[in-house]
Amino acid sequence: MAVPPVVNSFWQHLAESGLLEGREVTALSRELAVQGVKSDEDAARSLIERGVITQFQSEWLLEGRSRGLIFDEFKLLDLLGVGGMGWVYQAENTKTKEIVALKVLLEQFKHDRGMLARFQQEARAGLRLNHPNVVRTHRLGSAGGSHYVIMDLVEGPSLLEVLLRKKRLKWGQACDFARQALLGLHHAHEAGLVHRDVKPQNLLIERDGTVKLLDFGLAMIREGETGEEFSMAMIFGHECVGTAAYMSPEQAEDSLAVDGRSDIYGLGCTLFAALTGDTPFAERSVTDVQKAHRAKAPRNVRDLAPSVPEGVAKVVMQMLAKNREDRYATAGEAAAALVEWSKPAPIEFDFDKILNERKKQAREKLAEYFKSRAKLSGVGGSTARPSAISSVVKLAPGIKVRFDDKGHPLPSTGSHDAGPHSVSSIQLEQMSRAGKHSHREATTLEASGAVLVPISGDRFRPLTQNRVTIGRNDNCTIQLNDQSISGRHCEIHFDGTRWWITDLGSRNGTRVNGVPIKQRPLKPGDEITIGSHLTYRLDCADSAPNRAGLLTKRRLQIVFTIAAVLATIFLVWWLTQGR
Repeated sequence: MAVPPVVNSFWQHLAESGLLEGREVTALSRELAVQGVKSDEDAARSLIERGVITQFQSEWLLEGRSRGLIFDEFKLLDLLGVGGMGWVYQAENTKTKEIVALKVLLEQFKHDRGMLARFQQEARAGLRLNHPNVVRTHRLGSAGGSHYVIMDLVEGPSLLEVLLRKKRLKWGQACDFARQALLGLHHAHEAGLVHRDVKPQNLLIERDGTVKLLDFGLAMIREGETGEEFSMAMIFGHECVGTAAYMSPEQAEDSLAVDGRSDIYGLGCTLFAALTGDTPFAERSVTDVQKAHRAKAPRNVRDLAPSVPEGVAKVVMQMLAKNREDRYATAGEAAAALVEWSKPAPIEFDFDKILNERKKQAREKLAEYFKSRAKLSGVGGSTARPSAISSVVKLAPGIKVRFDDKGHPLPSTGSHDAGPHSVSSIQLEQMSRAGKHSHREATTLEASGAVLVPISGDRFRPLTQNRVTIGRNDNCTIQLNDQSISGRHCEIHFDGTRWWITDLGSRNGTRVNGVPIKQRPLKPGDEITIGSHLTYRLDCADSAPNRAGLLTKRRLQIVFTIAAVLATIFLVWWLTQGR
């Protein structure tokens, strides 16, 4: 019996997806047709009930997509979460049936040399490590033009997610979590790595209370990788890499001049948060927090949590010493200091609920991005351009966002979509306060369509005019309420072909890709730092006019890297000849 035409599209996408063999798809389609299945949704629902496909896979196929569910021998089962560089999925090895975590670099970054280097460095760092308190990395690969990494699946919340629910932990359990994380860090340090981004988000906790350290995307490889680290510094700058609330004083000054003791400081801040529900300093702007790390004594744990023993407070204070010489010499030594205070205990959580909340946050993030881009999609409320929408859809495969007839995102619906999530308001996240924002209509920007995507602090900033002034004054197009920003700090303007940025004599300067500027053209992917810390990435829907400039930058970066390596070789040869 022929398959009814109404379900042909679903079956076609399923056959092309690689989830099933062609003959299996044919047999299932015929069987369901005999049973009277008359819609794509009913067909998908029937296969979910039979365990043939997952809810996540069905949504993907019903969105009209067939590619992207298979990465070599791994097939995606569900979404686990989203980070700054990529989406993390639950996946199955079709050969061994092992369930793993598969992290995919965001589509928008796959041609971005800086983000790709960071993604690959995270994987290479992880491949060096094999420890019970570190998330194990198995493979770095690429498939269909997308870059991915395979890691152990940890079915548990991050410490941040735990603190969002409990605010603080019992001191014995908090000390045990920190002790385990320190053991993982000690292993990483002995392997020649410095994590540089230790914080509650990067500690995962299993049901039995085992802690797993993850995310080596900012890790510095201290042995044999100087060329790559130099290249990373060229791309991102190195004066301030990490997360301000958990960053050691020396890392804020120069993130290349750090060692394992900087990670001990970051974990000291993390332990402080677990014990008290807050960070060591009361300041709420990122600039003030960075200043406090360098010059101000942290609050005493016992002032916020009197039940914490004095011995625990002393360990925290030593981990948070301003001078790294006054901290514990190694992470192993700090772990040993916590042994007598550690009380291992299991942790209760509903992992399905955690996953639903992560998906909700992913949808909200994507919807916010769509909303920003919709303002740039045309003039006078015209329908959004397909190129703009397609470029954003690729940010989050498998995350469904509905649109109205003008291409604007509609609010999410469903049992888990109600109400705002609280991550953005938690005290642990010391971010600068969002300023006022102009909502004027786009004028002649259809040829560009650009958004400033936040990397540290603040929020999405659509460039809705040909000329945009940024600063603290009320008459600025984009007003940023931060003490490190001047009244009229900088200006970004569009000349009909590309964007330019001009510093307006600001006191703290404007940097592009870590380099101070007076005026220069911008390219998609450029990172713009305004004042001391607010950093944005320029994202444009149509980047073809700027590709030549991007290639030139990449070539220069390669030349600089090669020159540095050759200079090092020559210096070694010259010293050898001198002997």
